[in-house]
Amino acid sequence: MSIQPGNLIKTTRARIGCPKGTLGLVTERLVGSDSGIVIYVVALQGTFPWPHYRARRFIEQDLEVVS
Repeated sequence: MSIQPGNLIKTTRARIGCPKGTLGLVTERLVGSDSGIVIYVVALQGTFPWPHYRARRFIEQDLEVVS
């Protein structure tokens, strides 16, 4: 399944401040002009109280679609 903005995702790799299995919502899909690498901007759940959140960038191999 292809990742699109609006998808609920789960991280598949731990990062500093973001443990493996953290849920988030994809907000943007960015494509590198030279390399063609796709980067997803994800609003992570539980990082800050509403309406603030931390947006992190991930590549597709580090994400898994939940719904």
